[in-house]
Amino acid sequence: MESPYHFDATNHRVVTNVSANNKVLIGTAALYSVSMYGYMRRYLRVDGNAVAAAAFAAFSLPAAYSYSRFFLSSAEDEAALINNQREGRE
Repeated sequence: MESPYHFDATNHRVVTNVSANNKVLIGTAALYSVSMYGYMRRYLRVDGNAVAAAAFAAFSLPAAYSYSRFFLSSAEDEAALINNQREGRE
């Protein structure tokens, strides 16, 4: 099986053809916006509980990031980026 990655000639642990993408951050922003819109429309409008709204906003952001990272990122690309960072290349 052939590797989809190209490695540096001087340091064979550095992957040269991988770059970070913004799909995860864009997906996080979209999912967080939709969930906050839905919460404000369905619950906050009815009871007006600001503490519950703040708690939902605080706990919804990590959940949105986790879902976006699971569905929109590649484990191999993320591992290559972490490896390049540990090797001193960014």
